[in-house]
Order: sequence, then structure tokens, then C-alpha cells
Amino acid sequence: MRLLLSFILLMISVSVAVPASYAAPLKRKVLVFYNSVEERDARSNLFLEGFAMPLNYFGILYEIRDVNKRPLPDEKEMEQYLGVFTTFSDEIMVEPEEYLNWLIKQQKNKRKVIIAGNIGAGRDLNDKTVDSALIKRVYSNLGFSWQGNATNARTRLLYDYVDQKQMNFERKLPLFPSRYIPIVPADEQAKSWVTVKIKGKPGSEGCVVGVSPTGGFALDGYIRWQDPVNYLKQWYLNPFEFLKQSLDLTGLPALTPTTLNGLRVAFAHIDGDGFAGYTEIDKNKNCGEIIMERIFARYDFPNSASVIAGEINPDVRGSPANVELARTLFEMENIEPASHSYTHPFAWNEKLRDSPDYADSFVIGQYEKDGYKFNAKYEIVDSCEYISTDLAPPTRPCKTLFWSGMCDPTEDQVAIATKAGILNLNGGDTVFDARRNSYFGVSPLYRELGKESQIYTGQANENILTNLWEGPFFGFRNIVETMKRTGSPRRIMPIDIYYHFYSGEKFASLKALEDVYDWVVAQDCANIYASAYIKMVEGYLSGKIEIIDADSFSVTDYGNCLSLRLGGADKVPDLSRCKNVLGYDVQPEGIFVHLNPGKERAEVVLSSNLKVNSDFAYIKNGSGWISDLQHFQRGARFIFECFGNGKIVVGGLKPDQTYKVVGNNFSGLEVRSNNGGEVVLQDVTSGPLEISLI
Repeated sequence: MRLLLSFILLMISVSVAVPASYAAPLKRKVLVFYNSVEERDARSNLFLEGFAMPLNYFGILYEIRDVNKRPLPDEKEMEQYLGVFTTFSDEIMVEPEEYLNWLIKQQKNKRKVIIAGNIGAGRDLNDKTVDSALIKRVYSNLGFSWQGNATNARTRLLYDYVDQKQMNFERKLPLFPSRYIPIVPADEQAKSWVTVKIKGKPGSEGCVVGVSPTGGFALDGYIRWQDPVNYLKQWYLNPFEFLKQSLDLTGLPALTPTTLNGLRVAFAHIDGDGFAGYTEIDKNKNCGEIIMERIFARYDFPNSASVIAGEINPDVRGSPANVELARTLFEMENIEPASHSYTHPFAWNEKLRDSPDYADSFVIGQYEKDGYKFNAKYEIVDSCEYISTDLAPPTRPCKTLFWSGMCDPTEDQVAIATKAGILNLNGGDTVFDARRNSYFGVSPLYRELGKESQIYTGQANENILTNLWEGPFFGFRNIVETMKRTGSPRRIMPIDIYYHFYSGEKFASLKALEDVYDWVVAQDCANIYASAYIKMVEGYLSGKIEIIDADSFSVTDYGNCLSLRLGGADKVPDLSRCKNVLGYDVQPEGIFVHLNPGKERAEVVLSSNLKVNSDFAYIKNGSGWISDLQHFQRGARFIFECFGNGKIVVGGLKPDQTYKVVGNNFSGLEVRSNNGGEVVLQDVTSGPLEISLI
């Protein structure tokens, strides 16, 4: 008994990296509610527009539901969720008291609650006011006392306190506060980020943005600014810190598909539009030929290129010449075949396709046979089969679909692709540059569609940066700024050169594309095909983390998502005690831990001794896949796989010593470790590799 008590006291006294409230397994999903009565839907709400991306950055997933649908989830269903996030702008909903009682029950069961905007449950559809005691209880469980009596009389309001570290993130708060509710901290752990008071009324201070160990809230008017003309948005509050503190995410490991063995992943994917189209660059060629000659043949970089099957197939709207051109494309060594559908549907969603607003648009497709009626299997599965059997080499079948048009597939359509073993990508349209100067322009990693997921692109394409191909035609050059900002100070997106074949139409657009490639190939990245990135996101979605104790955790079902990010730098993996961990890299935003591919389970054990691996060879970073790492007394051996020539940095070696490298394109190469015990290997090809002390 005394021994048990000593152990408990020891665990309490240790600097805990993971909050004690997180018992194994770690819950990686948040339930999000929007309100359809407000004429919002699952795509147009504050969460998906802004909060989903930083939530994904922390390795947390989401599921979006309409709060008016009943019944609300029962306790068994809610066991999978870390918390509840609400995004309401009004106070009317179906059966609000039932909802408030349900929300209070979630708080009682230790789930975090975040209220972004209004609590949303002040009145029912008949304008009947709810019992205010329920609202008070929700805020009380958040650590705040809610008094009611709100006002929007801005001229009567003054700021009392603003936390400058957490607020004014992208834009300063407006000169006059927008609204006021007397909400005050009732718990010493509840923190106010912004408080507002009424002029000439002592003791009237009210919190309008606050966080606590049980959740957080931010009233409308203090979350974001929106331009009244072009509707661009900027954050008042820091969404990363707001989520981290409200959901108690500090110190938790985060799976990240943006990284492979410490390096940011980079790829290119090309939609098939304009493949056989006119180009002003050479009247004897078309856009496809120009892109093949000036981009694919020139740059040693992996490209996932698609065609629209109906534009190629002579039995639809194609020609024998288009067939030969497509075959030439897919025979190129740095090309991965993909489909951009059969007919290029503008709208995949039937509700939009049948809308009278689009009666005069190409809502089915541009390359269909006469009398064609939309068929999702034909667009998805049959297009990939045609490319695989008639266009692509047998060793490289088409297994990837790039959504066309508005990129708005339904759950059933994604399920068709999933069942057929077809990967899916497109949508998101991330732009973060001088004009769209906000994280609001950055999409999440994916769009949740029930049991399926639509994988979003890393950055937007040239169609968006050229104002829907109206000009300026050099506009795609500016995507480099978005690539920079989504990589630092937070690596929230991969690098994705996303464009259409019609970029080969204009001199300016082609030059812009060359400028983008020039910048990307100069970066220190892990260059991969788009299919590899999609699989990384799938592993990110399926991965499970189990907290063993304060300094150890395990990861299962991570598939091809081989990177974990640890937020702090005060502890590193003790590799001699880890399982299926290849190494790690300490970077400004945290420690990236590299997992061994093809394994069912990885275990990470942390140590506060930052030199614990000073004589234990490990992978600091590498531009490809590394597997079967084996240690021996004087070094290590492993298998490396990459696109083209790669780079590997091996750490944990003896400082200032000579090592021999054997394997791949090396034959007894001698290299010297630096004073930090690291060796940098350049121009490494795929294959087995061994490094040993001479």
C-alpha cells in the first residue's frame, strides 16, 4: 500500500506532458453543430470556414451535424468525441431546452464545450424563451457566471481588458466593442481574453472571450472581421491558442500528413482541362504537348497528371490523336496517371445540378455523348478503367480521381471511389497571400462526408489566381507566397503545385508555372506523388493514439501517415525504448517523430534527457520512405525509397568521426560526422543502405 501511494505521489509530482484528463485511448474527434434554421449548412458555417483547419493542425478530426435533427447522440455514440463545438449566430432552434440539457450532460461527462458565437438556444421556433437557469448552468460548467441582460449599444461600451498575446491575431479589435453580456469568471482556472464594461457603471465588467479547462466561448464580434465589400475575413482571436486551451490539447501528440521523416511533402497534380486545347506558344502543338515539353520533361519532379476520359476516347468526344497524346503523357517516367472524370461534371451534387440557377450551365459535363444522363460510376470507376486499359502502361494503372467542376461530391459518390479502390482529391482552394491575408483562406485537410472523406488540395490552382482565366495570366506565380505561409511558422499544408493543362496556353501562364516549379524544386522537401499524399491523409483519419502514461503513448492504424508532431521541445523520444520509431527532428514548431511504415503499432517513450540518443543511430530527416531500420554497435542499416535522388540526415552518431556508407549508389563512401553527431547524405537513390563507424 505504501509503495502504491509513493507511485501515485510520484506521478503527481512529475511534469506531465499530457493532461491527466486524457485517459487512454486519446479521443481525436470533435462533434460540431450548425443550425439549419439560420439558413446555414454543413459547408457554410464558421467552424468549417475557420476553425476546422487549426483543429486538423492539432491532429483532431471533426464531424458536423445539424443541431435541429433529433434525436441528439446518446452516451454510447458520444464516447468517441473529445468535445462539442457549436457555431450559432442566432438564438432560435428546435427544442432548445432539450438541447441545453443534453449539452449539460456532455459537460457532466467531462467533454469539452466550445461556444463560438451565441449559445444558440434562447428561444424555440414559436419564440418561446427557454429557462435561463439552463444557460447559466452551461456557462457555470465552463467556469463562468452568466448574468444575462446583453446589449449591443456600442457607444455605451468600453474595453476593460484585452489579452494582447491571444487577441489582435491578424487584425485589431474594432475601436468600439460590438456587444456585451455580463459573464464573469467564477473559477480561478477560467481566463478572460477580452472583457467589456458599460461606461460609468462600476463593476459592470463582462467577459466576451474566455477559456477554461472545460472549454471556452467567444461572442460574435470578437472572433473575426469581415470586409463588407469582398467578404474576406481576418481573425481577431488566435484560433490555434483558442482551440488548444479550450480543448486542453497542450502536449498531446498530433498525427500530421504534411510531413515525411521530418521534411514537408511536395507534389504536383494536374487537372485534365485543356489537354488537347489551343496554345499561342506554338501553333503546331497543343497545351498538353507544351506542358509535357516545358514542364514534365524539364523538371525532375513527381507529377500526377489526369485526363478527361471523354476528351480522349474516340467513342465519346475524343480522337485517335488524343489517344496517342495521352499515351505519350502516361509513358513519361515522372507521371502518375489519374482521371479527371469521364465528362467533366460541373456539379456532382444532384441538388445543385437540378437547381434552376444552373439551368444554362454545363451541369452534367462537356464531353458526354448525346442523351447522356449523369452516372457517378461511369464518371469515377469507368473513367479510371478506360485510362488503365487504353492509355496507361500496365505497371501504372489509374487509381486516383481528381474531382471536376465545383468539386462537390456526395458521400455516396466518394463511397463509390472507395469501394473501387480509387483515391480522391480536389477542393479546398487554399490561398494565403497579400490579398487574402488570413488563415481563413486555408482549408482543412479534408471535408467530412458521413463515413467518407473528400481529401482537399494543398493550395489553390491557377484558375483562381487568374480570376477564372480572365487574367492576369501570370497570377499563378503568387501561389508561392501561399506555399510559404502554409509551411511556416506552422506546417499546416503540404506543397501542392495544382494546375490545369491550359496553363500551357499563354506565354505568361507558362512562365508563371515555370517560376513555381523553380521555387518548389529548390526547397528541402520529400517529393512524392499525389496518391502518396492522399494515403497519408487517409492514415491521418484512421490513426489511433493511446496514452500509456505521462511519457509514453502508442499509435495504431496510422497506415501511411508516418509523422507525429510533439508541441514541446523539453523531451525527446528515447529510441532504445521506442518501438517502430525511426527517429525524430527537433524543429521550431515542435518535434517531428518518424514512424516505421507497414507496422501495426508504434510506441513512443519520451525522455527529458535531450542527449539520450547521443550514441544510437537514428533518422533525423529524409526525403523519402525509410523502413527496416536495424541498429548495431557501430551504426545502422535500413531501406530507402524516394523519387529520383534523395537526401538523408543520420543523427545519433559519434561526433567528428569517419563513417563508411555502403549501398544504393554508394560504394564504400567515407563521410565525417559533425560535432553534433550527424551525417548528411546527398543524392541517395532507392535501395538498402548501411552506415558504420570506421
